[in-house]
Amino acid sequence: MRVEKSEKRLGAIPMTTLTVEQLDKWYRKTLSKRTKDFVKIAERSFKIVERSLKDIEELAHELAESSGEEETESEGIASRFAMKINDIVENFVVETEVTYATTEAMKDETQKFMQDLWGAGARWIRRMDKKHKAIIKSLDVYLKELSKEINKINKLLFEFSWVKDLERIGTRIATLRDLTFGRVVFEEQIRTVRQKITAAQSEYEAAKNAFDEFKESSNVSDLLNLDDESEHIASVLRMKLNILKKPVKKFLQHDTGVLIGPAGQKALVDYFEDPFTAIVEEPDGTPGLLEGLDGLREALERRTLKMKDRLIRRTIEEIEAIRGGSLKKFQETAKAIDEKRRTYADSDVYAQSDAFSKRLEEATKNLEYHSNDLLRIRDEIERQIEKVEEFRHRVESEIVDSFDEKIIIKIDNLGLKPLLVQCSMSNS
Repeated sequence: MRVEKSEKRLGAIPMTTLTVEQLDKWYRKTLSKRTKDFVKIAERSFKIVERSLKDIEELAHELAESSGEEETESEGIASRFAMKINDIVENFVVETEVTYATTEAMKDETQKFMQDLWGAGARWIRRMDKKHKAIIKSLDVYLKELSKEINKINKLLFEFSWVKDLERIGTRIATLRDLTFGRVVFEEQIRTVRQKITAAQSEYEAAKNAFDEFKESSNVSDLLNLDDESEHIASVLRMKLNILKKPVKKFLQHDTGVLIGPAGQKALVDYFEDPFTAIVEEPDGTPGLLEGLDGLREALERRTLKMKDRLIRRTIEEIEAIRGGSLKKFQETAKAIDEKRRTYADSDVYAQSDAFSKRLEEATKNLEYHSNDLLRIRDEIERQIEKVEEFRHRVESEIVDSFDEKIIIKIDNLGLKPLLVQCSMSNS
């Protein structure tokens, strides 16, 4: 790989342009140079700890052998203590790579090891036979040596605390490298979604064309017009009955002492749930509705239904208007629409229309879903690009602060920006 050296200088700091792969190699090499003194000292501590573990393990073996096969309580305790030491040693893992992070981890592990061993010793040593005294004394010596080594490691970590900051840069570089590997994943996602969009687009066009042809070759347009007309009548009825909605609801929920027949009660419910169906099913003149409204009026006039005077007045006016025939033309129109619908009752045109409509609706939703999925990928790519830039600037800044070198990280060939074009719906 070619490394470009710039003629420019930031003060006395040299400037170097590197790809992410080159940066990783440069970082490892530079970090190794800067931290060689730390690593050299830490390696000695690692070896001392490893050697102490082996020595303690040998002591456990001696303790197990010295306990013999006697079944006395003291010998049994010595045997169990030896097994416990072996378990604690086996659970101790010393990392092979020496870094600030692994040195911290090794220190913590050593402290835990000593605490576990001291805890087990406090439980069993006093109950052991005196013939094991020499082994216990040796064990105590090793633990004291480990304790001294812990103090040395603490001092080392304090003196070289800056190494931790240098190693943190390596984590950021690794993250930056992982972020730059996203192109292949995004390309596959885009390819898959665009295939689904193509299939959904074809299905949508086929469904739309089939529905259009059906509407042109059948009388479904007349039926659809009837549906529009019925919805219009329903909307007008809701508007006209709106002033009565609250009084009727209150009348039905409270005991006013006014009794109305089943037809009147049903009408007061039906007209406010589905006014078109209610007025069609009512005999001419809407006797059921009038019966119910007369009961409402009686309750208002008796004052057994409490409402504001202004609302009472408007309610009674509307009831009088309905009794005077204000709904007559709407009922006639609604019944005429319903009659026309009945003429098509034996035809399957409704079922066919519904099937074509549902197919088109499903195709539309499917196309919209996959199109939104493509936009979601676009948003993820944009966020990825922002993350890459964020980590690039962060790593460059930390390298200047920690290594006194100006590194320009070259990621022009990342290839994510061209993928944004493929996420455009205009290219679908």
